[in-house]
Amino acid sequence: MENRCLILLPQTEPAAYPQGHFKRVYDYVMVPACRLAGYWPSTWDDLNAQPLDIIKSIVDCEIVICDVSATYTDALYVVAVRQALNLPVVLTKDLKSLISFDAGESALMEYDESLRIDTVQKATEELSKAIQKAVENKQARNAVLNRLAIGLPKLVVTTETPPEPQHNEAIQEIPQETHLPIISPLPDYVAEPYTQEQLLKLKTGSELFHLHHGKGKVNFVKKMGKDTVANIQFGSGSKLLVLEASDLFRKISG
Repeated sequence: MENRCLILLPQTEPAAYPQGHFKRVYDYVMVPACRLAGYWPSTWDDLNAQPLDIIKSIVDCEIVICDVSATYTDALYVVAVRQALNLPVVLTKDLKSLISFDAGESALMEYDESLRIDTVQKATEELSKAIQKAVENKQARNAVLNRLAIGLPKLVVTTETPPEPQHNEAIQEIPQETHLPIISPLPDYVAEPYTQEQLLKLKTGSELFHLHHGKGKVNFVKKMGKDTVANIQFGSGSKLLVLEASDLFRKISG
């Protein structure tokens, strides 16, 4: 997982909503909240329309946001799957929508459907906090499952640093997921791309920005055959990448 957040919103607007309303909810509330919490937002539109891909994404994502506004029932299926597997999920809805179930066991964040700039800022901050809280509590057993005495496998979290590659190891760049979005908009501290000469001068401790993985620090740089590889520590984990001039590698200003 690349710190991905899957976002589910109503696909069409009922009569009481203006055209493109939920696209604006995604752009103005969901995406900024994910960025603020340190996650990369994605939707089902970013995936291949294959049932197995959809199910895999529901389970694999670090966090899922389900908007149940306008009685969006597809989101309830995802909520049920995430809760059954004791995985973090956040429910959202606008103030005028009613829900026909008890959300007491789930995080529920409400936002003003007017999307005025003052309410959007508040909703973004509240949703970001709800995302962080849900992920922080992911190892705690779900209250419903506790009361039912249903056993669940323990989540295994590893903080081990990968070993430094040896000269005789094959050069393999960790494959990037094709649906992983490029970070946009870029943070203010991101500067121009590296040249090939500048990339090859990176040293242990150098900081850079990668358009897929975000801000990172170089653990080590090593020559392997004809290529120079770097182990870079990102917020989502360490990545072994071949250093070659690409718009993906950006400098950090300041």
